Amino acid sequence: MKRAIDIADTVLGHVEKTAALVAGLLILALMTLVCAEVLGRGLFNHPVHGSIDIVEQLMVALVTMGIAYCQSHFGNVRMTLLSDRCRGRAKWLTEVIALTVALFVVVILTKGSWLNLMRSWNNGGDTPEIGIPLWPGIAIVTGALALLGIRLALQLTEALRLLAKPQDSSPIFSHPVDAIETSPYE
Repeated sequence: MKRAIDIADTVLGHVEKTAALVAGLLILALMTLVCAEVLGRGLFNHPVHGSIDIVEQLMVALVTMGIAYCQSHFGNVRMTLLSDRCRGRAKWLTEVIALTVALFVVVILTKGSWLNLMRSWNNGGDTPEIGIPLWPGIAIVTGALALLGIRLALQLTEALRLLAKPQDSSPIFSHPVDAIETSPYE
């Protein structure tokens, strides 16, 4: 079981890194567009047509595509007040409860996003200025939420394994160094 979780973590990590890299490249594209908009408006009195529509669609992608990668490194905001004080089975029980709640919420959000995607796909809909279809942005959100759900399910599986064997090592929970750690009075 530990080996299967390790393999799944590695494969999922590659997908998450790719999504985060694409989000980073989209940030670069967004910055380029904004610079072109400012220069075009300021120097030539000719702004980029449809820039607001393009920015709206890019923002959806760049905001959501890195969420699963961030979760894989425990970089999302976590309330560890209780779990950091626990040891052994109690620690893993608090992780199981927290991950179960998180997975439940993400499944509900993913289902809602999927239904919204189907509605947008069937009924159409586009941006007001240049008519960019809305469904690709909604599809990106749905995919990012699904990827986050898979990450949470993998972390939940590992936490359940560690609940049964609390002294065992973990490939998933072994890198809290990657997360931003601060002590209260730094």
